[in-house]
Amino acid sequence: MKQSLFSVTLDNGIVLLGEDLPGLESVAIAFHTPAGAVHDGPGRCGLATLSGEMMLRGAGDRSSREIVESLEGAGIQWSQAVSTSHASFAGAMVARQLPEALPIYADILRRPRLEADQLESARQMVLQNLAGTEDDPAHRAMSALRQLHYPAPWGMPSEGISTQVEELDLTAIRGFVAAHVRPAGTIIAIAGRIDWPDFVRRITALVGDWQAGPAPTVQAGPRGPRFRHVSHDAQQTHIALAWSAPPYRSDDSYEATAALAILGGGSSARLFTEVRERRGLCYSVSAGYQTLRDHAAAVCYSGTSAARAQETLDVMVAEIGRLPGTIQSEELDRVKARAKSGLVMQQESSAARAGAIARQWYHLGAVRTLADELARYDRLTVSTIEAWLAAHPVRDLSVVSLGREPLEVPDAVSA
Repeated sequence: MKQSLFSVTLDNGIVLLGEDLPGLESVAIAFHTPAGAVHDGPGRCGLATLSGEMMLRGAGDRSSREIVESLEGAGIQWSQAVSTSHASFAGAMVARQLPEALPIYADILRRPRLEADQLESARQMVLQNLAGTEDDPAHRAMSALRQLHYPAPWGMPSEGISTQVEELDLTAIRGFVAAHVRPAGTIIAIAGRIDWPDFVRRITALVGDWQAGPAPTVQAGPRGPRFRHVSHDAQQTHIALAWSAPPYRSDDSYEATAALAILGGGSSARLFTEVRERRGLCYSVSAGYQTLRDHAAAVCYSGTSAARAQETLDVMVAEIGRLPGTIQSEELDRVKARAKSGLVMQQESSAARAGAIARQWYHLGAVRTLADELARYDRLTVSTIEAWLAAHPVRDLSVVSLGREPLEVPDAVSA
């Protein structure tokens, strides 16, 4: 099947991406502007998230309530999120509603009101979300792991830290939006039943004259210590491990993700089979791949009882060390089948495709076709994965335990 992929860069630096999916009646659009949490600044963790929430609370000639009523009145399924790199505003709708939606999103980006009477309700929304994540010990363990493994500020939690969110004021929010919500670095991706020339014309009329000063830079800080115990009075212990992996833009990332899927990517993976099923050490165990544009990590997690926590960590480390030289073709075949199935099914969702092409452009500066992605998986073999593992042994392992007692890190990790 031939894909219809489009891209154009406006004079002010905004990148427009599109994929025509004529078999769908819907269209999804995602606006990603480079106002992510990496720009929060010391002592202001959560500023990007609070700013993103405030941007939805009135923009242009619409109040907060009028924005919601306009979006939902047009049948638009809307969302907003902040990641390490971007603040994102998205919507999925019947294709004919797109002309009604575009001016609303343009106002959110270009003309947010950021009014004082909205600050406390926006702050409470962020704090309530934080309370939910802070009550989740698995999330706390993984958040602590990111702060250890990635250099600051890339490892800081994008959702924020409650004590710092409570201190943020309107001046900080307005300054953040003015500095970081900008055309250069903004990606607008659309997928579904689209008329690409008409879309480009409409977007250019709305944001083509948007200008801003030079983009701020981010100074990299140090990584955290390699090991950390987080005290938590509970019957369970949560264990999180990470080591460096190639970022998505590297061709090696396919070998890395395949190896991690074999290690812990599902109920047929090694960690699940050995740690959970055969030994009964834990109720949850997994391994996966996380990537930023310039940094990436292999990540393992397990939730277990306090009594079995040390053995769980020991066996996880042993399974990681056992992976090189032992991969079987049947394991790789399962991984490739799951990956290909996911790529093909993604074509049936306009929202999934809009998000995917935006992510690819951010990481690669290009959009790969489905055929190219499938071919890359076809080129994976046991020998290519084993060669990558041999050339990139696990080093600089970061370990977090969350529970009553600290764990002893195995020699294979601490060496």
